[in-house]
Amino acid sequence: MRFTGKGCLATSSNAFIRTVPRRFALLCLLPATICPLLLGCETPKKVREAQLGVSAFYAGNFAAAGERLRPLADKTDENFVLNNCRLGSAALARYDLAEAEAAFLKAYEVMNSVGVNDGGRSLGAVLVDEKVRIWKGEPFERAMASFYLGLTYYMQQDYGNARAAFENALFKLRDASRAKDEQQDYARLERQFPIATIMLARCWQKLGRDDLANANFERVRQLRPDQSSVADPGLHSSANVLLVVDFGVGPRKETDFDGSILGFAPKPSEVARVPAPRVIVNGVVQRVAVGDGPPTDLLSLAQDRRWQSIDTIRLTKSAVGTGLIAGGAGYGLYKAGSRDGMSGEDALVAGGLIAAGLLLKATSQTDVRQWEMLPRTTFVIPLQLAPGTHDVTVEFATGRGLGQTWRGLIAPERGDATYYFRMQRFNSGPFDWPPAAMVDSR
Repeated sequence: MRFTGKGCLATSSNAFIRTVPRRFALLCLLPATICPLLLGCETPKKVREAQLGVSAFYAGNFAAAGERLRPLADKTDENFVLNNCRLGSAALARYDLAEAEAAFLKAYEVMNSVGVNDGGRSLGAVLVDEKVRIWKGEPFERAMASFYLGLTYYMQQDYGNARAAFENALFKLRDASRAKDEQQDYARLERQFPIATIMLARCWQKLGRDDLANANFERVRQLRPDQSSVADPGLHSSANVLLVVDFGVGPRKETDFDGSILGFAPKPSEVARVPAPRVIVNGVVQRVAVGDGPPTDLLSLAQDRRWQSIDTIRLTKSAVGTGLIAGGAGYGLYKAGSRDGMSGEDALVAGGLIAAGLLLKATSQTDVRQWEMLPRTTFVIPLQLAPGTHDVTVEFATGRGLGQTWRGLIAPERGDATYYFRMQRFNSGPFDWPPAAMVDSR
């Protein structure tokens, strides 16, 4: 047999193609045109704007990130919660505490509401596309949203509201525990999220309830002996500066198979260990309590995701869709090659099966929306410094080194001050205190 540019395939199949009615070919092409339209529940412009905001955040341009995300966060659509979480991350990193509080509070209120995805949205998620549902995040994303809301309150010395938000962060983990053995499973999840319990204990100290503060510090020591040095009531009561340091990049959603199976990557075992932070004040390395290893690892928490029933439906739709496509194609080929050839009715049957299969496959795609700005871990570092202003640097011994410096941070004579560090490659500083966003808001 001689192969040429177009001779072999065309010569061997011309007779077959002539036996296939044109209507069958058109029916086979029609679903491929319809399916992308069904998946277009969110306009590309909104997606692009959100991703540009996320990119600006990771480039260290938090003001530009806020400009991109602010209009999206105002839209009461299916991404209202997600875009407010994104906006809150950008606002917190630039110390616009008023905007960060407002954004996280909006997300918090919807995350804690009941029935927002009932009725048409749940049915649409099953029949059309999961992205028609209001995004409320995975349990670890909900916990972090409550934690950041609590942090914005705490930084503004609103300890009552901060306490409620930190407690809610722990409730979000309780929501994820298995009903079969809720208490034991909750303890396992709580063990991976001690930062909320530590901050809750600090709130009780500020509110004059040392008994509740000590109980929460003791809870951390019981669940996480490696964090005992950080969960010291005396250390926190005497500290006048608190550093909250976000390090690394959180988990990302990935699809497997044909887009109907969802997982989180990377696993903690697949990446480098989190190094311990080093704190330098006025050029002098400080002895600080940071525990033995990171207090929280969102890469690990993401592996504890609790699957919802819609996942089973998604896999079923994908499998049935594959079967319909194969059945329609097989029926069409069988009829086209038969002695009687394919009739118009046969073409409708084959094309209908293929169309139904493609539609099911298109609607079985998993929801990959996620809060991309989350860190891998968060350190809570109490310091006792002489009253006055200080230059403070936090460093991590990564491959190329990673650090951030603030000049003129204030250590108060009474009470304490809390400072947030978002460790990123393009966000090392040095920065002068107070930041422009705080000055502008006064």
